[in-house]
Amino acid sequence: MHWESFYVEPQNVHGKELTISGDEAHHLARVLRKQKGDSVWAVDGQGTAYEVQIMHITRNDAQAKILQTRRRIGEPVAEISLAQGILKGERFDWLVEKATEIGVRRIIPLMTENAETVAGPQKLSRWKRVTMAAMKQSGRSVLPEITPMKSFQDILSMGTDCHCRLIAHSGVGSKALAVPELTSPKFKPKALILVGPEGGFTESEVEQSRDHGFQPISLGSRRLRGETAGIVVLSLVLSQWGELE
Repeated sequence: MHWESFYVEPQNVHGKELTISGDEAHHLARVLRKQKGDSVWAVDGQGTAYEVQIMHITRNDAQAKILQTRRRIGEPVAEISLAQGILKGERFDWLVEKATEIGVRRIIPLMTENAETVAGPQKLSRWKRVTMAAMKQSGRSVLPEITPMKSFQDILSMGTDCHCRLIAHSGVGSKALAVPELTSPKFKPKALILVGPEGGFTESEVEQSRDHGFQPISLGSRRLRGETAGIVVLSLVLSQWGELE
């Protein structure tokens, strides 16, 4: 299903009406030339999509009447968190965009021993804008979370409620990727994936992850760049759980 949507902040939904504001309203009014009486779709980033009819529109905001609501359009059941080593330049932007399109639930910028850059407030703000654009472009209704940067030690204590915890590593002891089978239609699988920056993880980091229940996985005989590895693991996990069919 291909559909165009606009982002509405959850606090701007009131009963049977909502208000689209800021850049989204400007795009409606000045770019698409939408007018009173036109119908569009809006998503709140929390899983609800609204078909609405515009009642009043300016370049700054658009008030609309809600015609119908739908839940979780374009959303996988699986909740995948991707902790990705910080990458140079715009390569992390590309990762954020593609991971959002594929179906990631959370992206965690990860500081590791081999990382050569950090994620400050400006980068986090940019990545959040990238996720919003990718959410709308790909027809999703949940806005993936971009967390503040975390250290490798911080990430090891996360994911205790996940059905699988994976770390991408090409060294000795790594296995082909395998995830638990879905035992019930109501089974809501969760995964936490760790992918390193250029240079990968150190042996010390891999051993620490093993001690905390992470399974090292191999992505084959070819050497992948950090952003490629992140997308490959995310795609494989979602595919094995039947989310890309």
